[in-house]
Amino acid sequence: MAPLRADATAPYFFLSYAHTPRDETDESDPDVWVHRLFRDLCEDIRQLTAVPLGASGYMDRSMRAGQLWTTELGDALAACRVFVPLYSPRYFNSSWCGKEWTIFANRAARYRTEGRRGTPGAIVPALWAPIEDHQLPETVKDIQYRHPELGDRYRDYGFYGLMKLSSQRRHYQRAVFELARRIIEVGRSVVVEPGETPAWDAVHDTFATLRTGRVLRITVAAGSLDRLPEGRSPDYYGPSALDWNPFRPECPRPLAEMAAAIAERNGFRPDLQAFDTWHSEAGGTPSAGGSAAVAGPEVMLLDRWLLRDPEQRTRLSKFDATHRPATGLMVPWNDDDPDSEDAKQALTAETAATLPRTVSQGEQACRPAVRGIPDHESFDALLPRVVQWAAAQHLKQAPAQPPPGRATPRFRLSIAGHDDNLSPVHRPHAEEEDRDEQP
Repeated sequence: MAPLRADATAPYFFLSYAHTPRDETDESDPDVWVHRLFRDLCEDIRQLTAVPLGASGYMDRSMRAGQLWTTELGDALAACRVFVPLYSPRYFNSSWCGKEWTIFANRAARYRTEGRRGTPGAIVPALWAPIEDHQLPETVKDIQYRHPELGDRYRDYGFYGLMKLSSQRRHYQRAVFELARRIIEVGRSVVVEPGETPAWDAVHDTFATLRTGRVLRITVAAGSLDRLPEGRSPDYYGPSALDWNPFRPECPRPLAEMAAAIAERNGFRPDLQAFDTWHSEAGGTPSAGGSAAVAGPEVMLLDRWLLRDPEQRTRLSKFDATHRPATGLMVPWNDDDPDSEDAKQALTAETAATLPRTVSQGEQACRPAVRGIPDHESFDALLPRVVQWAAAQHLKQAPAQPPPGRATPRFRLSIAGHDDNLSPVHRPHAEEEDRDEQP
């Protein structure tokens, strides 16, 4: 085997963190505090080592819905010496963070000093916000993240708390300095073999089994390269319907991935499905009672061009005939697409005729999402509204379930003169009344 080596020009550490959802009414950067911590860590590492300028660390600030796993990010993750995940409740709900962890953990590593036993680790977690041990996935529980040398205040508040409270400034400085020392110590004692970054959808999410939140079905009804709609350019399609994006080249990332990321940011566990597989569902056709078995809220991403395919049009009509009151509709439509101008009016009418029920309830949820979403920024803004509507509809439709355990017995009221035949009168506050009457 070739000897393991470390690239001196690669980032000393890779900061992995969960991006905070952006408030649509606030233009400020929601991750500005994470970036400040990153700068302070880089400064201490630069002062304590001889790493080249710009090679102290790497932090991704570009990952937003609508962007690919960038080459820059992939290269940094494949070549960095130490992986520093910022623990928080949001971190373990992020599939992006789970994939970053997987890629680094799969890289081969060894101790620089021969003869040491065990599997070396170059993962140095840091606490961003307080988290309980039971919230950690089993796969990471053996990795030390509290770091006693960082101080008790760090353990109690995490870096975010130390930064936000001016009275904790010296505790913050100590924690940053000690974390930088720990990163350097690990980077000097463990060498990690540079790796390769696979495609985003091919990477396993380390934290997938931990997420047990509400499931959101995302059904993508679109064409694919081997089944292009009539008169349609292949530029917007891929091997599967899940690769479809009508906003290319401005936005290269598939809409399904964008939708999954947005669902996660809103507290849902996305379940992606290509409409091609719909017939294999247990609830794919109407049941005897006219309803389909849908376990939770659902959003359909519809490519109107699919209606040019007679077989798919028939299947969409059957889909619409099922009772799916918790299904929202999103219709991305790029007016700048050269194919769009001549086909828009006819395909809009065909959509309304084929999916009358789905279109009607989709307009109740969010009319702009059904009339045609012009760009990926609008898709980003509208999808949370449709998701929340679908979730609310699902709650309305879900049957009420009594709590487990024995039911509380009902009390029967007595009738004057018939107390011997009926239950005694129940006076829930009788004891309090008796006490009040005592001297």
